[in-house]
Amino acid sequence: MTRALDEWGWDERWDTVLHETGTDRGQPARVTSQHRGRWTLQTVDGPRGARVAGSQSGAHMAATGDWVVAEPGPYPTDPWSILDVLSRRSAIERGSAGDGRSQQVLAANVDRLWIVHGLDTEPNQRRLERYLAVGWESCAAPEVVLTKSDLADQLEESVSAARDVALGVPVWVVSMSDSKAVGALRDSLEMGSTVALVGPSGSGKSTLINLLAEAEVAETAAVREGDRKGRHTTTRRELIRIYNGALLLDTPGLRELRVLTLDEGLGRTFPEIEGLAERCHFRDCSHRTEPGCEVLGAVEDGSLALERFESFRKLEAEAAYERRKADPLALAEAVSDHKTAMRTLKYHPKHQGHE
Repeated sequence: MTRALDEWGWDERWDTVLHETGTDRGQPARVTSQHRGRWTLQTVDGPRGARVAGSQSGAHMAATGDWVVAEPGPYPTDPWSILDVLSRRSAIERGSAGDGRSQQVLAANVDRLWIVHGLDTEPNQRRLERYLAVGWESCAAPEVVLTKSDLADQLEESVSAARDVALGVPVWVVSMSDSKAVGALRDSLEMGSTVALVGPSGSGKSTLINLLAEAEVAETAAVREGDRKGRHTTTRRELIRIYNGALLLDTPGLRELRVLTLDEGLGRTFPEIEGLAERCHFRDCSHRTEPGCEVLGAVEDGSLALERFESFRKLEAEAAYERRKADPLALAEAVSDHKTAMRTLKYHPKHQGHE
């Protein structure tokens, strides 16, 4: 029965996960879109509207791309009920926009993550680093896709700037007028594999999906002429299957991408800093004032750009802040370290005689 879902990414490993749940109700289905309290599922019987069963609180977290266990209603016109969410292989997560403490899953069970940036504006290296860190942390394979290459003022310089921060990551350069570049990107897609597209509004995600699909499957709109900012034409996350069998997950434009946990993601985004840190004199070097710090030494001699180091420190601090919010022990340790630092500062020679 599940073979009908193979073209939507189902495989033997998902069979195993489903068996391990031990459920005797429902059948597998994939979430193809989610908007507030409404879901659309791809089932063995085709697309179906769905809701969360009232007693299944964990199912409220179902995100686009998730595999779920669901069952139909008693009548053909009833929505299906989502009973459970199968363990994810990957998840693109961010902190909810604003000052909230909750997290948001942008896409689940993604094989590749395309970070889309339009070349009608200069590449924002700091933004690319942030997206790459989140991408590496997700367990998906991040890639950078530079769109609108025909609108770039200085194409070679812009592409070079992106490559300077996308270390070890494929960088694709495409435009609506370059069928060869679009064809190469299309040829890289595999049947049943899932590719999520993320980026700010106006970067060309929906247009790119239409180019790859060779059909108008995603809504698009022009950017504002004054500041080249886009409008939110995509209002929900949606999984789209194109003619060659690949699955493209379109997402709304992001004004803010708050990081959450960054363990592997930080090191893989800044591999040169991680390499330098391994040679620091102190194993627990914080790269602030310690003697024998290879990272600070590289900044001083110019072999490591100050802007890149500051970006690393900013993302590191944000992830530590999120960790403290979620972990009371980490918060207590941070408070203790701060008090110790303040006591040490009090007895520093330059502060003596000023009480």
